Formats: sequence, C-alpha cells, structure tokens
Amino acid sequence: MTWEILFSEEYESWFKKLPQRHKVAIATDLEVLRDIGPMLGRPHVDQIKGSKFKNLKELRTKVPGHVYRSLFAFDPERKAIMLSGGDKKGKNQDQFYKQLIAQAEVVFENHIKSLQNK
Repeated sequence: MTWEILFSEEYESWFKKLPQRHKVAIATDLEVLRDIGPMLGRPHVDQIKGSKFKNLKELRTKVPGHVYRSLFAFDPERKAIMLSGGDKKGKNQDQFYKQLIAQAEVVFENHIKSLQNK
C-alpha cells in the first residue's frame, strides 16, 4: 500500500525555491514516506514537540551543508499533508522550530476546516 501525500501551497512555494539537487533529496525522502506511511520513524521522521497537534511530524533530509525539515501530519482521511519546510542549518533551533511549527499549525487547521466543509 502506498500513502497519498498532499502538498500545501505554503510547502510548494518553499520547495520550488530550492536548488534542483536539494529537491531531488527531499523528493527521495517523500517517496519513502509515501511507501511506509505513518509507521516511518527515525532517522527519516521524528515527532514534533511543542505543537498543539500531537500528530505533527518532521521529515528529515540532509544535503551537504543543509539540514532540511519538512513538517507534515496525517489528516483524518489518512493522507499526509506537507505543511511547511525550512533549512535549520546555522539557525537557532528554538526560533527555527517555533516559526516552522506556527506556520504548519495554521496550514493544518485550514486543511482540517476544508475537509469538514466538504
């Protein structure tokens, strides 16, 4: 079984700005997520602490000189939605995650509302 992955506008906007070889590395990790789904764990995926959503996770991608984090969650329809992304290399971890989590939570809330309005 493969798992469906949705991409928020916010995530796509961030992803499109990346260099091609970085996109390929993240896409490779996304394929692993698609194949394994919610059971994928470390080192590929880790739980996010400090979010109001207990199912918020990060896809962890390393490219030489970069440490990418792509935040996602599985929605009630059991689809993964990519919410926000960033490069934490050289940044204050607390500030990096605070900003990335805040963006991801807003996007996920809007996604859940859109599902409820179907």
